[in-house]
This record gives sequence, structure tokens and C-alpha cells, in this order.
Amino acid sequence: MSALPPKNPFAKLVDLTRSAIFWRNDLDQHLRSNVLPYLDSSAQEYVRDLLDTLDEEEGITPDLAIFTDIAVVEIRKAIAAGTSKKQVPIPRELLIGCKEAYDIETVLSPEAEALTAALPRIETFYNATRQAIDYAEAIRLSMRMLDLN
Repeated sequence: MSALPPKNPFAKLVDLTRSAIFWRNDLDQHLRSNVLPYLDSSAQEYVRDLLDTLDEEEGITPDLAIFTDIAVVEIRKAIAAGTSKKQVPIPRELLIGCKEAYDIETVLSPEAEALTAALPRIETFYNATRQAIDYAEAIRLSMRMLDLN
């Protein structure tokens, strides 16, 4: 049985970059329609910074990863702000040894629900971008180490 030879580092980098570019496609539209309407004005500014970076920069850059990370943090804050917990009584027939007990139920506002649905695509883009950038940096440092000899 033969195994496939390992990819060279640059082929793997191309694959990682291709993945990040795939998730970048139409991300600006996703942010405009599925995120911006559900954020307060201060959080919208951070997402607009990401949108500006997407418009201005081609490719996958460290700035793009930074602005995406900041936008993710702001979206998570908005989800947390739109999340509440309430006590829900447990039906008596399910109780053993007590007369009443409560369960905690998490309730999301409509805005928090929309942001929760929109967040995975942005996180996937961030992870793909970060992976490509980190791998490129590892290649760059490795090449520099080899040149020192």
C-alpha cells in the first residue's frame, strides 16, 4: 500500500489561502445584511472597520485578521447583551423529594438570535484567515532560519 507524498509547504499554504478566500467571498454582504442591522452604533463602527479593510485590501493580511477578530468580539458582546435567563418551574410529576424546583432557560432577543445565526460564517472566515497567516509566518521564519547557516 502506498501513501501519498506529503505536500510541499507552499502547496499547503495555497490550500489554506484558498480556503480563506472562499470564506471571504460575499462576506461584506453578509456583514451588511445579517450583522449591521442588529448592532448598536458603537459595535457597528467596528464592523464598518472590517468592511473598509475588506474593500481596501486584496488577499489575506494580518490587518484583516485583526479587524475580523475585533468584529467577532463585538458581535459576541451584542449576543450576550441580548441574552437573558429566566426560571421555569419543573412540572410536579417530574420532581422527587421536593414540592417545587426550577430550571434555568436562556432567552435570546430577536437581535441576539440573528447575530447568533450570522456569527459562525464570520468565525470560520477568521479561523481560515488566521491559519493561513500563521502558516505563512512559519514558512517565512523557517526560510530565514535556513538562510542563517
